[in-house]
Amino acid sequence: MKKLVILPLCLGAAFVALDLHAAADFKQSKVTQVVNDVQIISAASQSQKAATVNDVFKMPDILKTGPSSRAELVAEDETVTRVGANTIFSFDPAKRTVDLKQGSLLFHSPHGKGGGTIHTGSATASVLGSTLIVTTTASGGFKVLALEDEAEITFLNGLKKTLQPGQMTFVLPGGNGISPIIIFRLDDLIGTSQLIKGFNQSLPSLPLIQKEIDNQNKDIKNGKLEDTHKGVGDDANDKQVQVIDLNTLQQQLAYKNPVGADAALLADALIDQPSLTDASIPTPPQRIFVDKPFLLKGNPFYFGQPFVGFAARDITFQLNSFIPARVTPSIVVITPTLHVDISPYANLPEFDIVASRDINILDSVTFVGLSESSSIFFSLVAGRQFNIASGITIRADAANFELQSPALLSLDEVNVLNEIGNTSFGVGLGMELQNSSLQTGGNLAIRSGGAVSFTDSTLFANSALVNSLNSQLTFDHSTAALGDFGVFSAKKDVTLNASVINADTTSGQLFFISKSGSVNITCTSIQAYYLTVNSGDGILLDGSGGQSFIGTQANFAAANNITMNNADLSGYSKLNAAANTITVRGCTFGLAGIYNFATRLGSVNVNGSQLSGGLNIYNSSIGSTAITSAGQIHQTTGPGNTAGIYSYAR
Repeated sequence: MKKLVILPLCLGAAFVALDLHAAADFKQSKVTQVVNDVQIISAASQSQKAATVNDVFKMPDILKTGPSSRAELVAEDETVTRVGANTIFSFDPAKRTVDLKQGSLLFHSPHGKGGGTIHTGSATASVLGSTLIVTTTASGGFKVLALEDEAEITFLNGLKKTLQPGQMTFVLPGGNGISPIIIFRLDDLIGTSQLIKGFNQSLPSLPLIQKEIDNQNKDIKNGKLEDTHKGVGDDANDKQVQVIDLNTLQQQLAYKNPVGADAALLADALIDQPSLTDASIPTPPQRIFVDKPFLLKGNPFYFGQPFVGFAARDITFQLNSFIPARVTPSIVVITPTLHVDISPYANLPEFDIVASRDINILDSVTFVGLSESSSIFFSLVAGRQFNIASGITIRADAANFELQSPALLSLDEVNVLNEIGNTSFGVGLGMELQNSSLQTGGNLAIRSGGAVSFTDSTLFANSALVNSLNSQLTFDHSTAALGDFGVFSAKKDVTLNASVINADTTSGQLFFISKSGSVNITCTSIQAYYLTVNSGDGILLDGSGGQSFIGTQANFAAANNITMNNADLSGYSKLNAAANTITVRGCTFGLAGIYNFATRLGSVNVNGSQLSGGLNIYNSSIGSTAITSAGQIHQTTGPGNTAGIYSYAR
């Protein structure tokens, strides 16, 4: 079994990204964000000025950052350079060399373009890779970490070494040798780095890094990799590297004499019976903190967020014994469930169960003692990640129930249930459901920095707000049953495939929104009084499997193209669509409906050659009457108000 190590948090504190291959582009970059003390030192005059947004950093000037400082630079080829705290570097375009005097660099460039020579105090090597980290060591060498692509290191003697994503090594002083290759946890590194999370724009390669994180986490879950809970220090030779016990490191860094919540957050807790204050929970004896809020120190995902409630390092929910199966004439098996009593805290406005590292839920768990009359905000908070076993149910009938984690939240055959109130998820690197169910008596909210995916899963709520801030949203062979409304949005593609999305047909509203990607609706039935689909690129609505579209009004808007295939649209009394080009194939319109199509030109093509910028209709009908000529379409200067199909320029 391969083992991983965890990188200390200090490694994620000072990274930058730059392109060493495209020398012409890298001769200068524009400063796009500055945090605290960032200085540009002129190579010619040695004069120094504070960097500001829109400044141009020209080579071979020197860029220097102070403590708790960082900056972002972007070159013309969209190469991103992020500079972290206490970093000093310059670049020589003629020799294609980065002189890294101290600190760390995160290289990000388009695939196939990253590469160049790194020079530190006493080590030099050529490094090639799309997204990788280089950081100096006290000995004069440097570390190299590959994040989402292979990284190739070429030494002064011509020898080469290749790192796979999630691997790191040391280039030793002299530049002709390396330490052993180490596998490190990508999710720990990405989840705690301010230079990934601490800027207005997300790193362009973050989705690729997320794929590698997903692959690594699956290997951990399947037993191919094992987390050692150890970290890598700064010392290394050709045979070994420095290994640090992270539990000891955390204590040394965070607390000299830990007391109260600080002490509780350094000790694991096993919850295997109802009481959160039972003597069986390991020391320290004080775990509950309701008089004074506490923080997860050193965790940027929860920066400044106060908590009230139960505190521990790793928290494990597990039954201490199994309930015997009950056999009846119908052979019913009762699933064993751990009941955790929250009633002593039900009158508080907030109660959190907080792990500074992981929350492990190994058996079904029900949090009891909460009621509809209590307005408590009840949360499960993982400082690192959730590890949730398959085939279980997590239930909390509370006014507000939330799960928070900076990592990927993966639910496989898991049911999350709250019959009386609102349920929400706040996750950093994404959320994926496989054969799982989310059911809440109130409203559902999912806020994710990464991709959100539902596969063979169900969602039941009065309303739903599901948002992928930096990636895509996918419903595949899944069902969402809503009351009032549902808003499903993503920065990139929104994809609905072989699914059913329903809201109330007398007042319910559904919104599917992609900021910069496409909205693709294939083989999916949609039911709502009011439907809105918006895309920063294109929209595909395909009803080839006989899917139903039921509602009163539907609005579609796309920057480029809208395509509607084999869809029965007769259920809408009004449909509006606006795009550069609209193409309709094999669709049916109702006799009494108003259908407005706004295109760039407003022109109409029926069963002819595709018309760019216009409305194209093929093999479609109004009721049972086939549309065979443009004369059946009303060309106007604006939306029509009586039954029929209208085409006009946007």
